[in-house]
Amino acid sequence: MTTVQQRFPVPPEVLWNALPAGVAAIGGKQPVYGPQGFATCRTGMSILSWGQHVNVTVSSSGGGSTLTISTVLKFGVWDWGEGKRIANRFAAAVAYSAGTAALT
Repeated sequence: MTTVQQRFPVPPEVLWNALPAGVAAIGGKQPVYGPQGFATCRTGMSILSWGQHVNVTVSSSGGGSTLTISTVLKFGVWDWGEGKRIANRFAAAVAYSAGTAALT
């Protein structure tokens, strides 16, 4: 399991509205946008991976919001950095769509 957390200087609603851009950036399939700032999707299989489950949480934090992205392998023990690359690509696409940059 890999978790990446980034803070942004925008309200949570702005990040929430930008989540579809993150899903598109990682080629996410079957996205589900749940209540209270939670979303989930999965990545497809490739020649090097069985894919990952991606869980995203948007929460309010001191004058802005926090985006937490967790990835879990569908099958396997080590992801060889794939989870972190997916999470960082997701966060970058959300930041771009929201018109902001991460604070951390």
